[in-house]
Amino acid sequence: MNILDRYLFRTVASATLAALLVLLLLESFLSLLVELEDLGKGDYDFAALIHYLVLIQPRRLYELFPLALLVGGLLGMGALASGSELIVMRAAGLSLTRLTRSALQAGLALSLVVLAIGEFVAPPLEQAAREQRAVAKTQDLAIRSGRGFWARDGDFFIHVRAVLPGVHLVDIQIFEVGPDARLASATAAQSARYVAGHWRLEGVSRSLLDDDRVRTEHLETLTVASEISPRILDVLAADPSELSIRELWVYVDYLERNGLDAESYRLALWRKLLAPFAYLAMLVVAMPFVFGPQRTAGVGQRLLVGLLLGLVFFLSNYLLGNVVLLYGFPPLVGASLPTLLFMIGGLYALRRLR
Repeated sequence: MNILDRYLFRTVASATLAALLVLLLLESFLSLLVELEDLGKGDYDFAALIHYLVLIQPRRLYELFPLALLVGGLLGMGALASGSELIVMRAAGLSLTRLTRSALQAGLALSLVVLAIGEFVAPPLEQAAREQRAVAKTQDLAIRSGRGFWARDGDFFIHVRAVLPGVHLVDIQIFEVGPDARLASATAAQSARYVAGHWRLEGVSRSLLDDDRVRTEHLETLTVASEISPRILDVLAADPSELSIRELWVYVDYLERNGLDAESYRLALWRKLLAPFAYLAMLVVAMPFVFGPQRTAGVGQRLLVGLLLGLVFFLSNYLLGNVVLLYGFPPLVGASLPTLLFMIGGLYALRRLR
């Protein structure tokens, strides 16, 4: 990397980081206004509120980065265009492809850092933030997801009302369906813990359904084997977009082994795997607005263009992904199509400028 590459790298990176900081501050302010409505519930005071906002920042950084990179590319390279520095570089023999490649190097380096944050840092911190907020509000143990969930484990259908810290399940109902699709048994347990590779149910009431009668038994404890491990449990009640790549991989495998629909989770998995290409596509789309007739535009105009392009990308990414799933196409198509369209559109516009 020569002096010019390093200069463009610093320009794009510094503008992107500045845009990211502004977006994070704006998002934090809006989150603060929302959280103030719950201030005073239980032990949820202002210190707990600020602690919660700090812990969720890595997730917000991961979510806001694509827009920050787009705006940073427009503002950083746009500042060079306004100062006629890009004209001097092109007069020195540098092509649009070379200048764009230098800008993409900065985008790729920042993308890898943000992806690492989204994969390893954001998920555990956000989970901890939600648990601590729930503890403060209820003055009791936190319910991890704020709601229960249903899961299938072979012939068993399981409902759990709440997941408490320490992998402690509360109010469990298990329904066994026989080969003839008739209910074979119904089990209710007050709580359950994962011990030595098995679930130990406590306070168990079980009803066994025969052809002509129902036998009911009450047990203090009951040990059962299940495909649902604590690792699976961490993602059962979570939104696919909030899971890491590793968690999505585990859950997709779990769903497929139990014959359940995993398409929405596969879509989220492909979106995360293809995220670096989506980020670079955002930067490629910004370049024609820097090198083209709009290169003399002011900061406000570039910011507006960046926000509009970011909005179009997010809407197309959401809509196309769901439309693809609706019509039965592979999730990979829904995850890659918006990125391909933006990348092709940006490269075509750059070619027109040569």
